[in-house]
This record gives sequence, C-alpha cells and structure tokens, in this order.
Amino acid sequence: MQMQEIDSLRALLPRGRTLFPYFKDKYSLQLLRYALPRPTAVAALRGHAAAQLLQKPALRALLAGCGGMLDRATVDAAWLPGMLQPEHYTLSLGVWGNGRWRAAQTSRRGANLVLQLNFNHGHNRAFGRLVRPHGGEDPFNAWGHPALRDPTAPEPRYTLAWARLDVDFERGEALIEELQTDWLRRAARVRDNALRLDDATFARRYQRSFGGSRADVVAYHDRHLAPHRALWDEALLAATLFFLREELGIADIWMHTPRSGVLLKDIRHGAAPPVSVYSSLPQRFCFRPGTTLPAFLAADRSVLRRLRRAEGVQLLKFSL
Repeated sequence: MQMQEIDSLRALLPRGRTLFPYFKDKYSLQLLRYALPRPTAVAALRGHAAAQLLQKPALRALLAGCGGMLDRATVDAAWLPGMLQPEHYTLSLGVWGNGRWRAAQTSRRGANLVLQLNFNHGHNRAFGRLVRPHGGEDPFNAWGHPALRDPTAPEPRYTLAWARLDVDFERGEALIEELQTDWLRRAARVRDNALRLDDATFARRYQRSFGGSRADVVAYHDRHLAPHRALWDEALLAATLFFLREELGIADIWMHTPRSGVLLKDIRHGAAPPVSVYSSLPQRFCFRPGTTLPAFLAADRSVLRRLRRAEGVQLLKFSL
C-alpha cells in the first residue's frame, strides 16, 4: 500500500479507535451473518461453506429455536447472551513501513495498514497497579513493532495484538499479512522468571521497565491476562474481518498459509510464526486454500519470481 492511502484510512475510525466487544465463539455468529444476505433455510446451509459454523456452541440455541429458517435479524438476537459479559477491546490503526520500499516481512513493496486490538481501561488499570510500568514504558511490546503508542492519551493504552494488512481498494481485495501478539509471549516469559528467580534478581532484571513484585506480576498474568490469552487469536481475526468487510467494504480477502508466508515475506533464520495462526485458526473462520492470488500480487514480478522457486504454494481465501 501507499502511505497516502494509509493516512486516509487512519482518519476513518472515530478519534482513531472504535469499540469491539468480544466473547468466545462470537465469530461464528459474525460469519453466519455474512452467509445470510437473505433468509435461508438451515437445510440449505448444510452444504454451504458456512456449514462448519453450525456446530459451534454459540449457535445451538439459535438453531433449536429458528424454525428451520435463518436471517440476519435472528442471528443478531442470538448475540445477546454472550454480550452480557464480553471482553471489551478497542481498535485503532497504525502503519508498518514507510511506503518507499518493501517493508520487513511484507509480500510486496510498500507499507502495511495495521489494525491494533487494544486492551480496555479495566485491564490497563490492573496492569498499572500490579506491574507498575515506569513512565512511558510498554514492557510487553517490542519497540520496533506496530503496537499503539499514544502519548496524548489521558490514560495509558496498550495493544494486545495486531493484524498487518495490504489493501487494494480499486480491486476490492485485501491480504492479511500477519496476526501477532508480543504481549502474551513476553508476559508469559516474565511470569516464568518471577517463579524462577529470587526477589532481588527479579527486581534487578526488570528495574528499567517496571517496579512490580514477583507476586504481583504473577497475579497480573494469572488473573487479569488469562481471559485474553484464551481469546486473542479469534478476537483479532474476527476484528480484522469486521474491519475489512463492514468498515471498508472489502469482499475478497486472502491470508497466508505457513508456507506462503515464509516464502513471500522472506522470513528467515527460524523466525517463522506459529503454524496454528495460519492453519487451524483461519480454517475455523472458513478460509480455504487455493492457487488464486490477489490481483495486486499476481501483477508483481518479484512475487511471481518467488513463487516460481517453489511448487504448489497456496494462499487461503475467505469463502463467505
């Protein structure tokens, strides 16, 4: 993407952010809505790409009481029980790269739009009370990574995870380049050290980043972070599809497989991301493998050269 496109998009969200409540398996209701442009018989969905969603716990009561027909209003009503106690997140937009050359781990030359999934104020206050980060510190996100950093905010805001996106508005296409969380991985490492090290060694190791005790850091991780660990990947992919489909109106959405990501993003030196994030997770979201490419990749000579070096490379395409 070009920087002027990204700058325009970043002005779309109100005050740079929007609310995104999420509960376990909410994505199944979200995706079912996409499969229902008109009232549809449940029996007709059995042979549809959305058929796998019908097995999710969030849909059982809906299917039992729908009388054999589904429409979007019926699906919307089924959200209510889960919305009683969701995890609340906010979405904001960032950028990866500067648009003048191919940024690190992107499939083509240019920059990526970044969709950031951010913690709510309740989490942030608990984090501040227990971990006690030093002023301006974000100890669980790597500085060079595209986490939200907003020094003008009245209270600190922190990013749980992000998606890097390449979007072509002219063709109505998007490629999900990356789904990633630094926060959970780094917080788990600090917790492990809190259990392994003595008080003095632990305090000395992290004295530049935060002042929380070993016990408080473990309490933060096990009590306040655990719900987000169980949700982060599906919440992030659900938010990404919401943003692309409902906010930007993008119909054709691709995502990397583990193999295509390593090849096209030129990932080396054992830095490949977790396989599950690019295999089992998108499969749950009705992405299907295929040989078609976004047109903006198919027109890129450097992409085609890399594909010729390997046989049978596939990307995943959203099938609803």
